[in-house]
Amino acid sequence: MIETLNLKRILSGFLLVGICFFSAHAQELPDTLKGHGGPIKAISIAADGEHVLTASFDYSIIHWKIGEEGAELLNRLDGHDAAVNDVVFVPTRNEAISVSDDGSLGIWDLNSGKLITRIDAPVDKVLDVDVSKDGRLAAVARWDETVRLYNLETRKELAVLSGHRGNVNTVSFSKDSKKLYSGAVDGQILEWDVEKQEMIRPIYRHGWGINSIVLLDDDRVLFGAIDGAVAIVGIEKAEKIQEIAKRERPIQSVKLSSDKALAAYGDGSGWIEVFAASSGKVIENNEVTFGPIWDFDFVSGTNQIYHVGLDDFASRWQISPNKIQQNRSEFPRRFQVRDTKDLGELEFRRKCSVCHTLTPDGANRAGPTLYDVFGRKAGTLAGYNYSKALLETDVIWDEDTIARLFDDGPDVMLPGTKMPVQRLKKIERRDDLIRFLKEATKAQ
Repeated sequence: MIETLNLKRILSGFLLVGICFFSAHAQELPDTLKGHGGPIKAISIAADGEHVLTASFDYSIIHWKIGEEGAELLNRLDGHDAAVNDVVFVPTRNEAISVSDDGSLGIWDLNSGKLITRIDAPVDKVLDVDVSKDGRLAAVARWDETVRLYNLETRKELAVLSGHRGNVNTVSFSKDSKKLYSGAVDGQILEWDVEKQEMIRPIYRHGWGINSIVLLDDDRVLFGAIDGAVAIVGIEKAEKIQEIAKRERPIQSVKLSSDKALAAYGDGSGWIEVFAASSGKVIENNEVTFGPIWDFDFVSGTNQIYHVGLDDFASRWQISPNKIQQNRSEFPRRFQVRDTKDLGELEFRRKCSVCHTLTPDGANRAGPTLYDVFGRKAGTLAGYNYSKALLETDVIWDEDTIARLFDDGPDVMLPGTKMPVQRLKKIERRDDLIRFLKEATKAQ
């Protein structure tokens, strides 16, 4: 009887996959979504297959509309003070929820592109957010060892759930929104009672940290781990029931297609593999980029995926027939270049180029352009959204103040700034960087 049921499940999986691929219209979607000024941390594609949200290291979110005519940038959403790590659509209304390295949760009106409210919490990274299917609740994975629940109707924090023994990386609601599942660096997947706001039990203990989870159905959780493991856990029996893959690099993301026919994982080397959600049978795989797949999502109604990572843009992969876009990302990227003999330029590439340009155009990066920075009062460049710390300081950028910035760190020199902490231990390297900046940032 069990073998018969398993056979039915496998055949059902093949049928679903066949329907998905043969019915998918050969829509020519844009190869890339370009508009961010830094690496992209997360992507979420709406069930309509037309609206997309991307969250970036540049502190912003972009709301896109995609189709055969190309990609339209609908709104750039600015309101976080650090990298935005995840963003999702609210299924019941035209809103989005985001989380950030600054520890906050943002609620956005997608019609206007405006921040409705930002709920701040202790400054620990928030890596992941999920919204209940009824749109009432949001759950976040925080790096203070907690899972937090938010009421999206009252726009208030509802509960702090403790039980993990390490930073929490991922959360996922059950279909009926009554239960919640979380994974953390302690290697555990925990099950929570949403109404009672308490832990029910651990359903699985892995030997390595859990990076990403998603519910495949009412009784199966798919997870990806730091050791490269991808597996399915049975919730009722609280045990691993199927090994999907074992990669050499950490698994960064696992996802389920909107029709629940396909699942996939992406790893730290740029590898994506798609398989039937019901049977685990591999459908297709490819190394689609240079470097980690931080996130990806299926475009519903098509045979395509968009994936994100170290690039400033999201890239499309056609699953079947297997086709990688021709204009793949470049390697090495600007912050990975090592072939310059100028040690000052090398430090700029490594330490500064992710957030800053040297040209008058800031290129939507996380920080303002450094063009003509020497002699400029901090916080005064028009068009950039500075933190309160920069707006209120009397610092003028010169050789001495820039040296202090890299000696003490921006968190010490300018408490409250949203600049990431960057220090240079060697005075010689610091001086090389200042020399390079003084020449490279001169107004032409």
